[in-house]
Amino acid sequence: MTEQGGIRKSLLISLALHLLIGVVLLVGIDFSAPKRPAQAVSIIEATMIDDGMVAAQAERLAEMQAKQERARAAEQASTDAVQKAAEDAERLAEQQQAAKEAERLAEQQKALAAQQTKAENERQQVVEQQRKAQEAQKAAEAKKQAEAKAAEAQKQAEAKAAEAKALAAKKQAEAEAKKQADAKAAEAKKQADAKAEEAKKQAEAKAAEAKKQAEAKAAEAKKQAEAKAAEAKKQAEAKAAEAKKQAEAKAAEAKKQADAKAAEAKKQADAKAAEARNKAEAEQALKDLEALMGSETGGASSPPAASKGDFDRQVALITAAIKRNWLVSSTMTGKKCVINIRVASDGLILKIGEGSGDRAVCQSAAIAIRKTGTLPMPKDPVLIKRFQDINIELIPE
Repeated sequence: MTEQGGIRKSLLISLALHLLIGVVLLVGIDFSAPKRPAQAVSIIEATMIDDGMVAAQAERLAEMQAKQERARAAEQASTDAVQKAAEDAERLAEQQQAAKEAERLAEQQKALAAQQTKAENERQQVVEQQRKAQEAQKAAEAKKQAEAKAAEAQKQAEAKAAEAKALAAKKQAEAEAKKQADAKAAEAKKQADAKAEEAKKQAEAKAAEAKKQAEAKAAEAKKQAEAKAAEAKKQAEAKAAEAKKQAEAKAAEAKKQADAKAAEAKKQADAKAAEARNKAEAEQALKDLEALMGSETGGASSPPAASKGDFDRQVALITAAIKRNWLVSSTMTGKKCVINIRVASDGLILKIGEGSGDRAVCQSAAIAIRKTGTLPMPKDPVLIKRFQDINIELIPE
């Protein structure tokens, strides 16, 4: 801040000097009127104008104006120079201040980095101390566990030694006891043999009696078992007969249902085959009729009068054309529909009526007519007019 104040003070002194120079220049200009030469004043009653004096006065005025212009220009230049110097000085001061600020920030960064490095070193020291403490704790824990294992091993060894001692004492006691027991057993065996002989005699007598009773009971049980077996056999035969009867009934029902399904499938297959055959026959008939009509009308120079046979043939052609696009089902068998069709002279179908008859047949027939699009038309103008608005009877086949 002290250096910046010194720069501003220098700028102010320079500005004051420039202003002082400008004031001196302005004061040095003579703004007084030009002096006239001293002459004897004579009173003349006429007014005289000296052209040279006027020219001199004008020249002096022009010179004074030029000096004033130069002075103003010098003052302006001085002001601009002072202002530029002030701006340069201020810019320099700002740059110096910025440099100082940058240097201060660098010092702060350096100090912060040093602090961070110190903190990192301290943290690493703490981590190292913690690691050493953990290792010491683990070593103490391992030592404690080793001591505990050693104590446990010693305890187990002492227990095994005591157990071995007890086992030896037990074996000795068992040997003594066995000796005594053998003596007692020999005496007991002797007594037991005597008792066994007596018991054997008694047992044989009891066994003979028991055998006799058992044989009697066995005969009775056999008799009862044979009776039960006969009854069970009778019931089993009755159940088997009933099960066989039910199985035969189920088999008959299953066969009946299978036969019915087979018959229905055969019926549907026959219907589809008949439908395909009818369509093929209708197409062939249509082709034959078209060939017939072409041969009948081809050689005539003028169309003959329409007859019932021509009308019927044309109806057959139209019906065959519709049936080629007609999908029928077995439920439509034996039903029919009479439907009105309006066509253009070239056979283009214009309108299809609702039809009278079975509803499903009429709907299916209308779809077939719509798919046909254009009906075959006769060449006879009279027949054409008759077929432009006609009722067609359609029977599913």
